[in-house]
Amino acid sequence: MIRVALVIAGPYPAFRGSQVLVSHLALGLRQRGHDVHVVSYGARRGERPGPRMARLVLDAVLVARLWKVVRRARIEVLHAHNYEAAIASLLVGRATGRPVLYHGHSAHADELPLYVAQPGARRWMQRLGSLLDREVPRRADFCVTVSHALATSLRRAGVAEDAVAALEPALAPGELEPVASADGEDGLVCYAGNLDAYQRLDFLLESFARVRAGNPTARLRLVSHPDARDHAARLAARGLGPGVDVVLARSYVAARDELRRAAVVVSPRAECSGFPMKLLTYRALGKAIVACAGSAKGLVDGVTARVVADGDSAGFAGAVASLLHDRPARRRLGEAARRAVADGAAWEVGLDRLEAIYRRVLARTRPVLLPVTATE
Repeated sequence: MIRVALVIAGPYPAFRGSQVLVSHLALGLRQRGHDVHVVSYGARRGERPGPRMARLVLDAVLVARLWKVVRRARIEVLHAHNYEAAIASLLVGRATGRPVLYHGHSAHADELPLYVAQPGARRWMQRLGSLLDREVPRRADFCVTVSHALATSLRRAGVAEDAVAALEPALAPGELEPVASADGEDGLVCYAGNLDAYQRLDFLLESFARVRAGNPTARLRLVSHPDARDHAARLAARGLGPGVDVVLARSYVAARDELRRAAVVVSPRAECSGFPMKLLTYRALGKAIVACAGSAKGLVDGVTARVVADGDSAGFAGAVASLLHDRPARRRLGEAARRAVADGAAWEVGLDRLEAIYRRVLARTRPVLLPVTATE
Protein backbone atom coordinates (compact mmCIF):
# COMPACT_ATOMS: atom_id res chain seq x y z
CA MET A 1 0.00 0.00 0.00
CA ILE A 2 1.16 3.52 -0.85
CA ARG A 3 -0.28 6.58 0.91
CA VAL A 4 -0.95 9.19 -1.78
CA ALA A 5 -2.26 12.76 -1.77
CA LEU A 6 -3.87 13.79 -5.06
CA VAL A 7 -3.62 17.59 -5.04
CA ILE A 8 -5.72 19.87 -7.24
CA ALA A 9 -6.03 23.66 -7.08
CA GLY A 10 -9.73 23.99 -7.72
CA PRO A 11 -13.16 22.97 -6.49
CA TYR A 12 -13.65 19.31 -5.72
CA PRO A 13 -15.74 17.36 -6.36
CA ALA A 14 -16.73 18.87 -9.70
CA PHE A 15 -17.30 17.48 -13.17
CA ARG A 16 -14.69 19.51 -15.00
CA GLY A 17 -12.09 17.61 -16.99
CA SER A 18 -9.24 17.80 -14.48
CA GLN A 19 -11.49 16.96 -11.55
CA VAL A 20 -12.99 14.00 -13.40
CA LEU A 21 -9.50 12.66 -14.10
CA VAL A 22 -8.53 13.06 -10.43
CA SER A 23 -11.71 11.33 -9.23
CA HIS A 24 -11.10 8.41 -11.60
CA LEU A 25 -7.48 8.06 -10.47
CA ALA A 26 -8.53 8.18 -6.82
CA LEU A 27 -11.08 5.43 -7.37
CA GLY A 28 -8.69 3.24 -9.39
CA LEU A 29 -5.85 3.55 -6.87
CA ARG A 30 -8.15 2.82 -3.94
CA GLN A 31 -9.44 -0.27 -5.68
CA ARG A 32 -5.82 -1.44 -5.86
CA GLY A 33 -5.46 -1.08 -2.11
CA HIS A 34 -3.73 2.29 -1.83
CA ASP A 35 -4.62 4.94 0.75
CA VAL A 36 -5.66 7.96 -1.34
CA HIS A 37 -6.57 11.45 -0.11
CA VAL A 38 -7.78 14.19 -2.47
CA VAL A 39 -6.67 17.66 -1.31
CA SER A 40 -8.31 20.66 -3.01
CA TYR A 41 -9.73 24.12 -2.37
CA GLY A 42 -12.90 22.37 -1.21
CA ALA A 43 -16.38 22.10 -2.67
CA ARG A 44 -17.50 25.22 -4.57
CA ARG A 45 -14.29 27.15 -3.92
CA GLY A 46 -12.28 28.56 -6.79
CA GLU A 47 -15.09 27.93 -9.25
CA ARG A 48 -14.03 30.75 -11.54
CA PRO A 49 -11.04 29.49 -13.58
CA GLY A 50 -8.07 31.49 -14.73
CA PRO A 51 -5.41 33.62 -13.01
CA ARG A 52 -6.49 36.29 -10.51
CA MET A 53 -5.32 37.63 -7.16
CA ALA A 54 -8.13 36.01 -5.16
CA ARG A 55 -6.70 32.58 -5.94
CA LEU A 56 -3.59 33.36 -3.89
CA VAL A 57 -5.70 33.13 -0.74
CA LEU A 58 -7.08 29.78 -1.88
CA ASP A 59 -3.57 28.59 -2.68
CA ALA A 60 -2.50 29.44 0.88
CA VAL A 61 -5.48 27.44 2.15
CA LEU A 62 -4.40 24.56 -0.10
CA VAL A 63 -0.90 24.56 1.41
CA ALA A 64 -2.33 24.48 4.94
CA ARG A 65 -4.74 21.68 4.07
CA LEU A 66 -2.03 19.65 2.40
CA TRP A 67 0.30 20.04 5.38
CA LYS A 68 -2.46 18.82 7.69
CA VAL A 69 -3.27 15.79 5.50
CA VAL A 70 0.40 14.85 5.13
CA ARG A 71 0.80 14.94 8.90
CA ARG A 72 -2.43 13.14 9.78
CA ALA A 73 -2.39 10.45 7.08
CA ARG A 74 1.38 9.90 6.88
CA ILE A 75 1.31 10.63 3.15
CA GLU A 76 4.22 9.19 1.19
CA VAL A 77 3.74 10.70 -2.30
CA LEU A 78 2.33 14.09 -3.31
CA HIS A 79 0.70 13.79 -6.74
CA ALA A 80 0.02 17.36 -7.92
CA HIS A 81 -2.23 18.27 -10.84
CA ASN A 82 -1.22 21.48 -12.62
CA TYR A 83 0.97 24.33 -11.40
CA GLU A 84 -0.72 25.84 -8.35
CA ALA A 85 -1.09 22.38 -6.87
CA ALA A 86 2.52 21.63 -7.83
CA ILE A 87 3.83 24.75 -6.10
CA ALA A 88 1.83 23.92 -2.95
CA SER A 89 3.10 20.34 -3.09
CA LEU A 90 6.71 21.43 -3.57
CA LEU A 91 6.49 23.67 -0.50
CA VAL A 92 5.06 20.89 1.67
CA GLY A 93 7.06 18.12 0.05
CA ARG A 94 10.43 19.79 0.49
CA ALA A 95 9.63 20.61 4.13
CA THR A 96 8.69 17.01 4.92
CA GLY A 97 10.89 14.99 2.59
CA ARG A 98 7.97 13.76 0.49
CA PRO A 99 8.52 13.21 -3.23
CA VAL A 100 6.40 15.30 -5.59
CA LEU A 101 4.94 13.94 -8.80
CA TYR A 102 3.83 16.73 -11.15
CA HIS A 103 0.91 15.80 -13.42
CA GLY A 104 0.76 18.23 -16.35
CA HIS A 105 -2.60 18.80 -18.02
CA SER A 106 -1.54 21.56 -20.43
CA ALA A 107 1.24 23.99 -21.32
CA HIS A 108 0.49 27.31 -19.65
CA ALA A 109 2.25 29.30 -22.37
CA ASP A 110 -0.56 28.12 -24.66
CA GLU A 111 -3.45 28.39 -22.21
CA LEU A 112 -2.92 31.48 -20.02
CA PRO A 113 -3.06 34.10 -22.83
CA LEU A 114 -6.57 32.92 -23.71
CA TYR A 115 -7.96 34.12 -20.37
CA VAL A 116 -7.42 37.78 -21.31
CA ALA A 117 -8.49 39.87 -24.30
CA GLN A 118 -6.00 42.74 -24.65
CA PRO A 119 -2.91 42.04 -26.81
CA GLY A 120 -0.54 43.47 -24.20
CA ALA A 121 -2.08 41.36 -21.44
CA ARG A 122 -1.88 38.29 -23.65
CA ARG A 123 1.84 38.84 -24.22
CA TRP A 124 2.38 39.17 -20.46
CA MET A 125 0.38 36.01 -19.81
CA GLN A 126 2.38 34.15 -22.44
CA ARG A 127 5.60 35.15 -20.68
CA LEU A 128 4.18 34.08 -17.32
CA GLY A 129 3.06 30.77 -18.80
CA SER A 130 6.50 30.18 -20.32
CA LEU A 131 8.12 30.91 -16.95
CA LEU A 132 5.87 28.40 -15.20
CA ASP A 133 6.44 25.80 -17.93
CA ARG A 134 10.19 26.24 -17.53
CA GLU A 135 10.53 26.45 -13.74
CA VAL A 136 7.86 24.34 -12.02
CA PRO A 137 7.95 20.86 -13.63
CA ARG A 138 11.72 20.44 -13.44
CA ARG A 139 11.62 20.92 -9.67
CA ALA A 140 9.36 17.89 -9.19
CA ASP A 141 10.80 14.43 -8.61
CA PHE A 142 8.98 13.12 -11.68
CA CYS A 143 6.57 14.47 -14.29
CA VAL A 144 3.59 12.79 -15.89
CA THR A 145 1.79 14.43 -18.82
CA VAL A 146 -1.57 13.82 -20.44
CA SER A 147 -0.08 13.91 -23.94
CA HIS A 148 3.14 13.16 -25.79
CA ALA A 149 3.18 16.76 -27.08
CA LEU A 150 3.27 18.10 -23.51
CA ALA A 151 6.00 15.61 -22.54
CA THR A 152 8.11 16.88 -25.44
CA SER A 153 7.45 20.48 -24.36
CA LEU A 154 8.60 19.75 -20.80
CA ARG A 155 11.79 18.11 -22.03
CA ARG A 156 12.54 21.18 -24.10
CA ALA A 157 11.94 23.30 -20.98
CA GLY A 158 14.61 21.41 -19.06
CA VAL A 159 12.99 18.32 -17.55
CA ALA A 160 15.36 15.37 -17.81
CA GLU A 161 14.56 12.75 -20.43
CA ASP A 162 14.16 10.01 -17.82
CA ALA A 163 12.08 12.17 -15.45
CA VAL A 164 8.96 12.58 -17.59
CA ALA A 165 6.45 10.12 -19.02
CA ALA A 166 3.37 10.65 -21.18
CA LEU A 167 0.35 8.88 -19.72
CA GLU A 168 -2.76 9.64 -21.74
CA PRO A 169 -6.02 9.39 -19.79
CA ALA A 170 -7.97 6.20 -20.39
CA LEU A 171 -11.61 5.32 -19.97
CA ALA A 172 -12.38 4.20 -16.43
CA PRO A 173 -14.37 0.92 -16.33
CA GLY A 174 -17.47 2.50 -14.80
CA GLU A 175 -17.73 5.00 -17.65
CA LEU A 176 -18.66 2.40 -20.27
CA GLU A 177 -22.43 2.02 -20.16
CA PRO A 178 -24.75 0.07 -22.44
CA VAL A 179 -25.72 2.08 -25.51
CA ALA A 180 -29.24 1.38 -26.77
CA SER A 181 -28.89 3.73 -29.76
CA ALA A 182 -26.18 6.17 -30.72
CA ASP A 183 -28.34 7.90 -33.36
CA GLY A 184 -29.55 10.75 -31.14
CA GLU A 185 -31.99 13.47 -32.16
CA ASP A 186 -31.88 14.51 -35.80
CA GLY A 187 -30.01 17.76 -36.26
CA LEU A 188 -28.69 18.05 -32.68
CA VAL A 189 -25.00 18.86 -32.23
CA CYS A 190 -23.55 18.86 -28.70
CA TYR A 191 -20.42 20.24 -27.09
CA ALA A 192 -19.54 19.22 -23.50
CA GLY A 193 -17.05 20.99 -21.26
CA ASN A 194 -16.23 24.31 -19.68
CA LEU A 195 -16.85 27.56 -21.54
CA ASP A 196 -13.34 29.01 -21.17
CA ALA A 197 -11.67 30.73 -24.10
CA TYR A 198 -9.13 27.97 -24.79
CA GLN A 199 -12.01 25.68 -25.79
CA ARG A 200 -12.46 27.87 -28.91
CA LEU A 201 -16.21 28.27 -28.66
CA ASP A 202 -15.94 31.32 -30.91
CA PHE A 203 -14.69 29.01 -33.63
CA LEU A 204 -17.48 26.53 -32.88
CA LEU A 205 -20.18 29.20 -33.11
CA GLU A 206 -18.73 30.47 -36.38
CA SER A 207 -18.67 26.94 -37.78
CA PHE A 208 -22.19 26.16 -36.61
CA ALA A 209 -23.50 29.31 -38.30
CA ARG A 210 -22.30 27.75 -41.56
CA VAL A 211 -24.05 24.48 -40.68
CA ARG A 212 -27.24 26.33 -39.87
CA ALA A 213 -27.12 28.27 -43.15
CA GLY A 214 -27.42 24.98 -45.04
CA ASN A 215 -29.66 23.22 -42.52
CA PRO A 216 -32.06 25.62 -40.74
CA THR A 217 -33.30 22.83 -38.43
CA ALA A 218 -29.84 22.09 -37.01
CA ARG A 219 -29.31 22.89 -33.33
CA LEU A 220 -26.20 23.33 -31.20
CA ARG A 221 -26.25 22.66 -27.45
CA LEU A 222 -23.37 23.72 -25.21
CA VAL A 223 -23.40 21.45 -22.15
CA SER A 224 -21.44 22.75 -19.18
CA HIS A 225 -21.53 22.86 -15.37
CA PRO A 226 -23.22 25.38 -13.02
CA ASP A 227 -19.84 27.03 -12.31
CA ALA A 228 -19.91 28.30 -15.90
CA ARG A 229 -22.98 30.49 -15.40
CA ASP A 230 -20.98 33.74 -15.75
CA HIS A 231 -19.35 32.53 -18.97
CA ALA A 232 -22.76 31.44 -20.27
CA ALA A 233 -24.19 34.90 -19.54
CA ARG A 234 -21.32 36.58 -21.40
CA LEU A 235 -21.79 34.29 -24.39
CA ALA A 236 -25.50 35.03 -24.43
CA ALA A 237 -24.85 38.78 -24.21
CA ARG A 238 -22.59 38.61 -27.26
CA GLY A 239 -25.18 36.55 -29.11
CA LEU A 240 -25.17 32.78 -29.48
CA GLY A 241 -26.91 32.81 -32.84
CA PRO A 242 -29.99 30.97 -34.07
CA GLY A 243 -30.42 27.39 -32.93
CA VAL A 244 -27.85 27.59 -30.11
CA ASP A 245 -28.57 27.07 -26.42
CA VAL A 246 -26.60 26.45 -23.23
CA VAL A 247 -27.45 23.78 -20.65
CA LEU A 248 -25.78 23.96 -17.25
CA ALA A 249 -26.09 20.36 -16.12
CA ARG A 250 -26.24 19.86 -12.36
CA SER A 251 -24.25 16.62 -12.35
CA TYR A 252 -21.92 14.48 -14.41
CA VAL A 253 -24.78 12.03 -14.96
CA ALA A 254 -27.03 14.84 -16.21
CA ALA A 255 -24.32 16.01 -18.62
CA ARG A 256 -24.00 12.50 -20.05
CA ASP A 257 -27.78 12.34 -20.45
CA GLU A 258 -27.65 15.51 -22.56
CA LEU A 259 -24.92 14.00 -24.75
CA ARG A 260 -26.97 10.87 -25.37
CA ARG A 261 -29.47 13.07 -27.23
CA ALA A 262 -26.84 14.31 -29.69
CA ALA A 263 -26.53 13.13 -33.26
CA VAL A 264 -23.00 14.60 -33.48
CA VAL A 265 -20.60 15.71 -30.72
CA VAL A 266 -17.75 18.17 -31.19
CA SER A 267 -14.36 19.25 -29.85
CA PRO A 268 -13.35 22.61 -31.36
CA ARG A 269 -10.25 23.07 -29.20
CA ALA A 270 -7.01 23.59 -31.14
CA GLU A 271 -4.43 23.62 -28.31
CA CYS A 272 -2.49 20.37 -28.62
CA SER A 273 -0.67 19.98 -25.30
CA GLY A 274 -3.73 18.92 -23.28
CA PHE A 275 -6.14 16.02 -23.47
CA PRO A 276 -9.87 16.84 -23.68
CA MET A 277 -11.55 14.46 -21.21
CA LYS A 278 -14.78 14.96 -23.13
CA LEU A 279 -13.38 12.70 -25.87
CA LEU A 280 -13.47 9.71 -23.52
CA THR A 281 -17.10 10.42 -22.66
CA TYR A 282 -18.00 10.89 -26.33
CA ARG A 283 -16.39 7.57 -27.20
CA ALA A 284 -17.95 5.71 -24.28
CA LEU A 285 -21.38 6.83 -25.52
CA GLY A 286 -20.64 5.69 -29.06
CA LYS A 287 -21.12 9.13 -30.59
CA ALA A 288 -19.93 10.41 -33.96
CA ILE A 289 -17.22 12.98 -33.21
CA VAL A 290 -15.96 15.99 -35.14
CA ALA A 291 -12.72 17.40 -33.69
CA CYS A 292 -10.01 19.87 -34.57
CA ALA A 293 -6.64 18.20 -35.06
CA GLY A 294 -5.10 19.80 -31.96
CA SER A 295 -7.61 18.16 -29.64
CA ALA A 296 -8.18 14.91 -31.54
CA LYS A 297 -6.15 12.75 -29.14
CA GLY A 298 -6.45 9.08 -30.06
CA LEU A 299 -8.83 9.75 -32.97
CA VAL A 300 -8.27 8.68 -36.56
CA ASP A 301 -9.97 10.64 -39.32
CA GLY A 302 -12.53 8.57 -41.17
CA VAL A 303 -12.17 5.65 -38.72
CA THR A 304 -13.16 6.81 -35.24
CA ALA A 305 -14.03 10.45 -35.97
CA ARG A 306 -13.88 13.27 -38.48
CA VAL A 307 -10.71 15.24 -37.79
CA VAL A 308 -10.39 18.73 -39.28
CA ALA A 309 -7.42 21.09 -39.49
CA ASP A 310 -7.22 23.63 -36.67
CA GLY A 311 -8.95 26.89 -37.58
CA ASP A 312 -10.72 25.51 -40.66
CA SER A 313 -14.28 26.60 -39.87
CA ALA A 314 -15.54 25.67 -43.35
CA GLY A 315 -14.06 22.18 -43.04
CA PHE A 316 -15.42 21.77 -39.51
CA ALA A 317 -18.89 22.87 -40.60
CA GLY A 318 -18.74 20.58 -43.61
CA ALA A 319 -17.85 17.56 -41.47
CA VAL A 320 -20.70 18.27 -39.03
CA ALA A 321 -23.23 18.90 -41.80
CA SER A 322 -22.22 15.73 -43.63
CA LEU A 323 -22.70 13.56 -40.54
CA LEU A 324 -26.04 15.15 -39.71
CA HIS A 325 -27.28 13.92 -43.08
CA ASP A 326 -25.61 10.50 -42.94
CA ARG A 327 -26.92 8.25 -40.16
CA PRO A 328 -24.99 5.14 -41.29
CA ALA A 329 -21.72 7.12 -41.18
CA ARG A 330 -22.57 8.36 -37.69
CA ARG A 331 -23.20 4.81 -36.50
CA ARG A 332 -20.00 3.51 -38.10
CA LEU A 333 -17.79 6.19 -36.55
CA GLY A 334 -19.50 6.00 -33.15
CA GLU A 335 -19.25 2.23 -32.94
CA ALA A 336 -15.58 2.28 -33.93
CA ALA A 337 -14.82 5.00 -31.38
CA ARG A 338 -16.51 3.01 -28.63
CA ARG A 339 -14.77 -0.27 -29.55
CA ALA A 340 -11.39 1.42 -29.28
CA VAL A 341 -11.92 2.18 -25.57
CA ALA A 342 -14.17 -0.73 -24.56
CA ASP A 343 -11.76 -3.40 -23.32
CA GLY A 344 -10.36 -1.50 -20.31
CA ALA A 345 -6.78 -2.57 -21.00
CA ALA A 346 -5.47 1.00 -21.31
CA TRP A 347 -6.94 1.89 -17.92
CA GLU A 348 -5.17 -0.98 -16.16
CA VAL A 349 -1.89 -0.32 -17.98
CA GLY A 350 -2.09 3.34 -16.93
CA LEU A 351 -2.53 2.41 -13.27
CA ASP A 352 0.37 -0.07 -13.55
CA ARG A 353 2.62 2.67 -14.87
CA LEU A 354 1.51 5.14 -12.20
CA GLU A 355 2.23 2.64 -9.42
CA ALA A 356 5.67 2.02 -10.90
CA ILE A 357 6.37 5.77 -10.90
CA TYR A 358 5.28 6.05 -7.25
CA ARG A 359 7.67 3.27 -6.29
CA ARG A 360 10.46 4.86 -8.28
CA VAL A 361 10.20 8.26 -6.57
CA LEU A 362 9.80 6.62 -3.16
CA ALA A 363 12.97 4.63 -3.71
CA ARG A 364 14.87 7.90 -4.14
CA THR A 365 13.60 9.59 -0.96
CA ARG A 366 13.03 8.87 2.69
CA PRO A 367 10.01 10.88 3.91
CA VAL A 368 10.24 12.57 7.29
CA LEU A 369 7.55 10.93 9.45
CA LEU A 370 5.75 13.74 11.22
CA PRO A 371 4.32 12.92 14.66
CA VAL A 372 0.59 12.47 14.98
CA THR A 373 -0.85 14.19 18.03
CA ALA A 374 -3.56 12.69 20.22
CA THR A 375 -6.10 15.27 19.03
CA GLU A 376 -5.72 14.12 15.44
